[in-house]
Amino acid sequence: MPRVCKVTGKKTQVGMNVSHSNRHTKRTFLPNLQTLKFHSEVLGRDFLLRISTAGLRTLTKHGGLDSYVMAKPISRLTPDMAAIKKAIEKKNGKPVAPAKKVVRKPSRSARLVKKVETSKKA
Repeated sequence: MPRVCKVTGKKTQVGMNVSHSNRHTKRTFLPNLQTLKFHSEVLGRDFLLRISTAGLRTLTKHGGLDSYVMAKPISRLTPDMAAIKKAIEKKNGKPVAPAKKVVRKPSRSARLVKKVETSKKA
């Protein structure tokens, strides 16, 4: 069973122990995972999730499992949470909407280059 949070996607990281003499040895940093049971009001059943404490705070902030899953697009959810969202949408009769493509504003340097090019044409 991999050590991965079902909500945030946090997983084991690798780093170094550094001694007083500055020797470096490899070590792992494990996420603070807790196995908790969450109830879905819509589906009427419990889900056993292995989530980090940060993920628990996220679920609490959103008001529970159902509201968290429905607030996020499927592209931003882990596969387990996406399956829960699809089951909720199937029960409610709503079609699963495709993920929207995020349109980002060009960077400041790209805007300045474009501004210089347009001023040269004039």
